Amino acid sequence: DNDGRILSDTAVTAKVKATLLAEKGIPSTAISVETYEGRVLLSGFVDTAAVKAKAAQVTAGVSGVKQVQNNLVVK
Repeated sequence: DNDGRILSDTAVTAKVKATLLAEKGIPSTAISVETYEGRVLLSGFVDTAAVKAKAAQVTAGVSGVKQVQNNLVVK
């Protein structure tokens, strides 16, 4: 059922965004989150490698996330 998958990907994206927003020190507004079949792509710009790693770690902990592709760029 394709609609169910799309809905769950949308839900995962929303959960990841909310989780990043709640995490101190992560510029969540600068991070784009896309989800396809449970694989989450993070993109955008962050200030440090530590923030990049933390964003991926936080994302991986969200339920429904099967894999994280961290394309964040440290500027």
